[in-house]
Order: sequence, then structure tokens, then C-alpha cells
Amino acid sequence: MGVFDQMKNLKEAFSQFGNFKEKQEELQKRLATLRVSASAGAGMVEVTATAEGTLTNIVINPIMFSADDKRMLEDLILSATNEVHRKAKEAMAHEVRNVLGFNPSDFEGILNQMGKDGGTASV
Repeated sequence: MGVFDQMKNLKEAFSQFGNFKEKQEELQKRLATLRVSASAGAGMVEVTATAEGTLTNIVINPIMFSADDKRMLEDLILSATNEVHRKAKEAMAHEVRNVLGFNPSDFEGILNQMGKDGGTASV
């Protein structure tokens, strides 16, 4: 792909921005209100977070407090927290695509390709 094709693709991608400030505000509101949850240990620990990754709730089954296995409880909390962060990232990416109408990582590919070509046109 020549530099002119790449520039055309970049221009088309930028044209999708529209009113970026309004879309950014909408996206921030949606990410703050969207909740994702994950559990570990067959539901013994459940963690909830916003799509921004802020933890909002942790629920631990009372049975876990009577079990004398502190390390297992810690592992379950870590596992559920890591999973909810993964889900939050996925939710954020999904919302970004929905609100902006494109995937921002598409720009990385275009810019990386332009850098590899050294900004020179292919004939």
C-alpha cells in the first residue's frame, strides 16, 4: 500500500470523528455507569467494577470466613479482580467502538505502516 493510499485511509478514519467532544463526553458517561462482574471459586467471591476499571463491590460468601484457609480466599479475590478488570477492558473497547464508530487501534495500524514505509510512496 502506497503512502497516498495510507493517507486516504487516515483521512477517512479522521472523518469518522464527527463531533469528538460530544462523543467523548457520551463515552465517559457510559463507561462510568456500565458495570461488569466476575466471580471465582464457583461464586464464593464476586467482584464488580465499572467499565473504567474502578471496583465498586466485592461480595464474599460467608462460608469463606468459616474456612480457615486465608490464602485460598486471597487467591479467589485476586482471581475475580483480575477477571473483572479483563471484562472491563473488553467493555470499554466495545463502548469506544459503539460511540466513536471505529476502533482506535485502527489508527495504530495505519500509522505503523506509514512508519515502516518511511513515508515514501510505493509505485
